[in-house]
Amino acid sequence: MMGLLKRTLLAAGIAAAAGIAAALVYSLKDDSDGDHTEKPEDDEVNFINIADGNDSEEDVAEKPQKFEQKKAENDEEKEYAPEINEIAELYPYLTKPFIEEQFGRNDAFNAQYPEDTLITITHKAKFEDAATMKEFLAIAEANGFSGSELNETEGSITKKMFTEDGAILSDIYNVANQASCLHGTYEGYSIA
Repeated sequence: MMGLLKRTLLAAGIAAAAGIAAALVYSLKDDSDGDHTEKPEDDEVNFINIADGNDSEEDVAEKPQKFEQKKAENDEEKEYAPEINEIAELYPYLTKPFIEEQFGRNDAFNAQYPEDTLITITHKAKFEDAATMKEFLAIAEANGFSGSELNETEGSITKKMFTEDGAILSDIYNVANQASCLHGTYEGYSIA
């Protein structure tokens, strides 16, 4: 069972790396057009952290999950399980506390959505400017999501998928990693 989860997360990590590469190519293409407005240099990586992790198995997927984007003070001090460290290598823009919190929800996802259940997962993210938000939507749409602008700097992406062990988890990691890569804030997900 754990082997399937690792394979799913590995495949998702490869997809995430491809998405990051696409974002970089897209950004470089935008910069070469000459009409891209200059943004201040920002070498700071924005980390994502869970705001509240007190969800029961019954409601873990039904209510939208909210997130804050900041690094935990004890992130470097705490010892993490090998699985968390492996996942952190696949998703370099996510903090280990975020990864660990989501990883802890995998059993609840599996219980609530048994294998081969058709679900619709919606993710929400916010960015510094409209151009970055549109870039995020374009990358998501190129990877099978439907995107929509909620306002000038906030967007949501949705896709239908059949569940398997780790699929929901991988989707959350991929989208949160991509949003953070673009210096955005992953605001949460909901599952229907």
